[in-house]
Amino acid sequence: MVKWIVLAVVVGAGYWYWTGPYHAGRPDSDEMRLRENAEKMRKCMRREASMAGAAGIAGVGGIADDGEQLCADKYNLYKHEGQWHNYE
Repeated sequence: MVKWIVLAVVVGAGYWYWTGPYHAGRPDSDEMRLRENAEKMRKCMRREASMAGAAGIAGVGGIADDGEQLCADKYNLYKHEGQWHNYE
């Protein structure tokens, strides 16, 4: 009988934690996806700026491609209301 009570308490506590604090502390999948997209774009644009600077130093210049558009195409993203969204 005691085993059943302990089991019920453990299951009840697990259910409470799973439906409440666990999910409340995690960001929504949309928010997480937007953050990941922003991070991808930030890293890619930094890389593009670095490559453009290196090309200018090497005298290769003349390539005036838009780094933001290159990165957006690479990750299949578009900018809407200041945030990067997937086309998917």
